[in-house]
Amino acid sequence: QLHEAFVVVRSAIEAGEPAVIVVNAPDLLGQGSLEDAALATGLVGLMRATTFEGGSKGWHVNVVAIDPGTDPPAAVLQAAREIASLKGQVLNLSAGQVGKVIP
Repeated sequence: QLHEAFVVVRSAIEAGEPAVIVVNAPDLLGQGSLEDAALATGLVGLMRATTFEGGSKGWHVNVVAIDPGTDPPAAVLQAAREIASLKGQVLNLSAGQVGKVIP
């Protein structure tokens, strides 16, 4: 799944498009299985490394963390893609995790 995410993010960057990675918020904090936590934090690492390497080149990648079984609101996905100053951020939409993930 990490490789698949890398390929999708790389394709977006090559096309000059922003990328938004969606993760399960409890997994991001290690509240799920070890494997799920590794995946969620690996995806955040992918976003941060990409932003660090390409920030000056205009690469635009963010993470949206959501509650299990929910979908991120379209307005949040749009903001994560379109707000130019919003790069390399974890946008935590989880009702139970508010304030626990700080970029």
